[in-house]
Amino acid sequence: MEFEFFRYPEKFAYRVDEPKPCSVCSKIELCFDAGGYPGINDIDCICSACLKAGALIELEIEPNMNFDDGSPAAETITYKTPGLPTWQDTGWPMINGKFPIFECIASAEDFTDKNDFLSSFLEEDQTKDDIEWLWDRLPKKKLNHYNEGGDISVYLFSLEGKKYWIWDAN
Repeated sequence: MEFEFFRYPEKFAYRVDEPKPCSVCSKIELCFDAGGYPGINDIDCICSACLKAGALIELEIEPNMNFDDGSPAAETITYKTPGLPTWQDTGWPMINGKFPIFECIASAEDFTDKNDFLSSFLEEDQTKDDIEWLWDRLPKKKLNHYNEGGDISVYLFSLEGKKYWIWDAN
């Protein structure tokens, strides 16, 4: 299961608990849970093939929010990529006019040290000084699934070999 902007959907995307028929094509598999995907229409779940093919465009369902610059990458993230495993409506970041790849929900093991963590923060409404406390709240060991995280999640992205992150709290 490969997506251009979502590295490990089998670990970090919301999926249904057991195989179900895709709401678009009826193929039975462990689909992505689309119950939280906002849009004009509602569906329960969507299989990988329908998601990648852009079936949500016609249904006007958007798993992800981003700065829609009209590019193919923006369309891919909006309609053809599993939703970020967030609690809030968190937009996909854009860095220097490019969209990064979502890697995982981060742990302390994803950074060499606190300085690496702080230097990778995507500052928008907050500064590095505002979020320094998050370092101590990160899980200490690598996460293998979104449900291993706690009430605070750090979403790790990569672009051109560099790490970036944003965060969210329950």
